[in-house]
Amino acid sequence: MNVTECIQQEYLEWQRGDIITISAGTGKGKSHFIKNELYDHAKSIGKRILFFLHRTNTLEQFEAEIAAEGKDDVIELITYQSFEKAIIRQNQVDLWMYEYIICDEYHYFGNDSSFNKFTDLSLNEIIEGTDDRVVVLMSATNEFIKEYLHNSKSITPKEYVLPANYDYVKTLEFFDDNQLIIEGLKRRIENREKALIFIESANDCYELFKQFEEHSMFICGKSHRNYKYVNEEKREQLLKNQRFDDLFLFTTQTLDAGVNIIDDDLHFIIVDIADPDVLVQCVGRKRIRDAEADYVHLVVKNRSNGRLGYDKGNITTRMKHAKFLEEHSQEEYNREFYREPDPYQLVYFEPLPNQLYKVGVNELLYDSYKYKYKRLEAIQEMASGYRQFIVELFGKEGSVSMDAYLDLNTRTALEAGFTEGLIFYSKEEKRAFAEKLNLKVNGRIITSFRKINELLTTKEASFRIFPHEAKKDGKRYKTAWRIIQMSK
Repeated sequence: MNVTECIQQEYLEWQRGDIITISAGTGKGKSHFIKNELYDHAKSIGKRILFFLHRTNTLEQFEAEIAAEGKDDVIELITYQSFEKAIIRQNQVDLWMYEYIICDEYHYFGNDSSFNKFTDLSLNEIIEGTDDRVVVLMSATNEFIKEYLHNSKSITPKEYVLPANYDYVKTLEFFDDNQLIIEGLKRRIENREKALIFIESANDCYELFKQFEEHSMFICGKSHRNYKYVNEEKREQLLKNQRFDDLFLFTTQTLDAGVNIIDDDLHFIIVDIADPDVLVQCVGRKRIRDAEADYVHLVVKNRSNGRLGYDKGNITTRMKHAKFLEEHSQEEYNREFYREPDPYQLVYFEPLPNQLYKVGVNELLYDSYKYKYKRLEAIQEMASGYRQFIVELFGKEGSVSMDAYLDLNTRTALEAGFTEGLIFYSKEEKRAFAEKLNLKVNGRIITSFRKINELLTTKEASFRIFPHEAKKDGKRYKTAWRIIQMSK
């Protein structure tokens, strides 16, 4: 089922003041519905559509599409960022001119708020005048922003939901060491296999690109200093043709949503981006035309519980000023943070007439940090952490080996013990092996085979320690260890 089939003729009944959400995965026809059914209806009643997009790349690609289809007479495109600049300059677009306001990839309001302090301005401007228009919010990853609208704005929209389907993800693997990606890309070159690689850091992305520059193209955000290394001709061809000619495309999350890549020869997607919502958007850049024949091998950078703890600490630091102000008066805040502005700009000073000011909190950003913190806690509490969360997110519980949940060192030690038929006789040998496994309970390494097996069972790993009687150098050991693998 696609979006048009889900909504059917109900859009004809939408009234001014309605807020509509369309929750559907990539390739489900969200934009197609706007460009066709809603376009035809708006044109027939003499109304206009304002379509918000969150990336310049996406706008350029979409602009070419509607111009080619002759639909720019009704549909006008704008980026959220340009709208926010207009609000700040008090020169904003008159939204009353449009019957329909379309917010594409509206997870933007939450996801980008961590590095764009003005996303709340555009969101507030769009939703606070809804009596004059119909607002349609579309995204594949929108849980936080839906929660925010409900809890902070008392908005319960009319929802259309199409569950995500990741059957086209043929395999899902994880890596801990970046060297494994380098080795994997070398194999892709030998086999002439294309790959799309997303890296969180533009600097790291460019450094990896340089190692494979002969076979690759590189894209990052226009505001980043590394944008000077972007081949504009290749970038324009990508947007125009919806495919790239090189073996590899290295990019940041600037390509995370909206841009389509339609290429039956592309089957490898590698993602080193922590945020699960952004990860899903990255995977969705490849459009699947033939669900029976097309497929993706997905490779994801793992995040240990230690790394997730670090991320939680970073969020706590960012919320410091806002949390204090939430729990204290403005006068107490002024004393506590005298001449110390919030470096993360959750708390800001807004000028008022007569040289006065007020202290405000970016509630959207603050709530997004709270949401992310809670999610990190939930992931840490899962038996196998981030790996398990991602496997469940893509619905691959039955098709991915649970050994993938294990820490790399743990998995390597177990695999070596099994394939090499190692036997651990003495207490010293067993302890040394347990330390290699590095399995912990309450922060302490466990050395009992029963405790180790309990934890491996919890993690649904295939390996176990089998205690048995054995001889070595004429000495009998009642509980020597060997590694066995359970049948599936």
